Amino acid sequence: MSDSPVVRARNLGKTFGKGSDRVEALRGIDLDIESGEFVSLIGPSGCGKSTLLRLIGDLVPASSGELTVNGKSPQQARLDRDYGIVFQKATLLDWRTVTKNVELPLEIMDEEARSERAASMLDLVQLSDFAKHYPWQLSGGMQQRVAIARALAFEPSLLLMDEPFGALDEMTRELMQQEVLRLWQQTHTTVVFVTHSIPEAVFLSTRVIVMSARPGRITDRIETQLPYPRTVDTRESAAYYDKITEVRESLRRGDRQ
Repeated sequence: MSDSPVVRARNLGKTFGKGSDRVEALRGIDLDIESGEFVSLIGPSGCGKSTLLRLIGDLVPASSGELTVNGKSPQQARLDRDYGIVFQKATLLDWRTVTKNVELPLEIMDEEARSERAASMLDLVQLSDFAKHYPWQLSGGMQQRVAIARALAFEPSLLLMDEPFGALDEMTRELMQQEVLRLWQQTHTTVVFVTHSIPEAVFLSTRVIVMSARPGRITDRIETQLPYPRTVDTRESAAYYDKITEVRESLRRGDRQ
């Protein structure tokens, strides 16, 4: 890991609206995320975990405090294409093939380079056989794999994922978790992952960041300490269940604070 964190937040706050409509979403967030980490943000609904992800991704501006991505402002990091983002919905363009969807962020490159990179990304997510298909011809899990391929296409140092498996059935969700871990270990990309699922956070992450109810504050930072690669056996281990219990109890303590 490098000496400088990929994400650094100090006393970060976010407020929406004014006057009687004012809502304080985040308060006093201090957080460092190091290169190569897989960090999950978890907390009750409305705690601001997605807002924190959007601040990092320069989708909304901070109201107070300091935030840097790779030592730069989020806006500059976005302009430098330092990160890719994957949302709960794949947000693919139905009129473009799988290949053309993956090529979307690569359009500043020449056609041959775009095509080669898209093919490489589809191979990475094991969808090469579906390159000429359209999104509506794919399952939900396959669409999310295309969205991940698109987000990784320009080789960002940081991948932001906002509940990307929330709409999937449990079996597909577990398969996608394995897929994301495989990609993370292959690409060494730093990942920030928002989820409501304690088992998902524990299974995926090197570290789980626990947040309180609004205004969202960080109440705990839990190292998962489960060995990689993580498999079906991991899900059945006593250490995995113990860590789930630790996160659950931390969430309960946070609710009382």
